[in-house]
Amino acid sequence: MISSRQLEYVRAVALELNFTRAAAVLRIAQPALSQQIRKMERQLGVTLFERDKHRVELTAAGAMLLESAERILSDLAAVEEEMRGWADGTRGRIRLGSARGLTVRLARVLTEFSGVHPGVEVELREMTSEEMVAGLHAGRLDAATAAVSERLDDPRLVFRPLGEEPLVLIAAASGPWSRQDRVPVAALDGVDLVAYPPGSVVRDIVLAALDAAGARPRFRFETRDTATARALAGLGVAVAVIPRSVALEPGQPVHVMDLDPEPTWTPALAWSALRRPGPALSAFIAFVTGHPELKQAHDGRGGSGTRSRSGDTCDD
Repeated sequence: MISSRQLEYVRAVALELNFTRAAAVLRIAQPALSQQIRKMERQLGVTLFERDKHRVELTAAGAMLLESAERILSDLAAVEEEMRGWADGTRGRIRLGSARGLTVRLARVLTEFSGVHPGVEVELREMTSEEMVAGLHAGRLDAATAAVSERLDDPRLVFRPLGEEPLVLIAAASGPWSRQDRVPVAALDGVDLVAYPPGSVVRDIVLAALDAAGARPRFRFETRDTATARALAGLGVAVAVIPRSVALEPGQPVHVMDLDPEPTWTPALAWSALRRPGPALSAFIAFVTGHPELKQAHDGRGGSGTRSRSGDTCDD
C-alpha cells in the first residue's frame, strides 16, 4: 500500500522537477529519494518521472498520481487539524483564496475574525476564480471567495453568496469623461479599455455586457492589478471597469460613473462539498457568511465622486 510519505516524495519531486532540490525540501539525502521513487515505480508498475542528466519531467501517470497525492495529503492534514481543534478548542489553519475585487473588505473581516478566534491562522492568497476552483478541488485551498458564474457552477463545491455588487466605469478625474455620471455600455465602442486576464469572472461579465451592447473597445492594456488599471485611468490613457466598492476606497482620485445597463458581480464563499469542514473552517464559514461587511449588497450610488483606491487587484 502506498504510504503518505511516498506521496510526499512524489509531490516534492513534481514541484521541484529536480531530485537534489526536492531532497533538500524533504531533508533527506538525494540518493535515498531517488531510491524511494524507483521503488514506488516498481511497486506501481509505471514510470512516474522521465529523467536524464539534464531534466526531470512528470509522466502522464505521474501527473495523475500527483493530483491524487495532493488531495490525500490535504485530507490527512485536515483530519489532524480537526482533531487538534476538537481537543484544544477552535484552532487550526485556513488556506483562503480571495477574489481580488473583494480583498479590501475581506481584510477588515479577517481582522475581526482573528480577534474572535485567535487560535485560527488564515493564509490569504489572491487568485482568479479558475485558480481558486482548481485549488479547492486539489485540496490546496480550504475555502475561497470566488465570483459566482455559470462557468463555475460545480456540484462538488458549496457556494454562499456574499451580496451582489455593481461594476462601474472609472476614468481620469478631469477630462472628457468627468462631466458624465452615467454612461451607456454602448458608448465604450472604440474606447481604450483596460482588460483583465482569462480566468477572471469580472472579465467575463464585462465582455458579456460589451457584446450585448454591440460595443467593441480597444483592449490595449491587460492587467490583474487595480493599481495599474487606476494609474492608466487616472492618467487618461484608458478607462477601466471595476467593482464599486473598489472604486470608492481611498486612493488616487478617479472619476466614477455608473454603466447603463449596469453589470454586476456576485462574490461568494466557496468550499468543498466532499469534505466535512473542521472546527476552524466551520467557525470561519459562519463568521464570514453572516458578516454585514460582506453579506450586504453594495449598491450605493456616487457617480460623480472622485474617491478611489490603489494597490489591490480587481480580477477574481
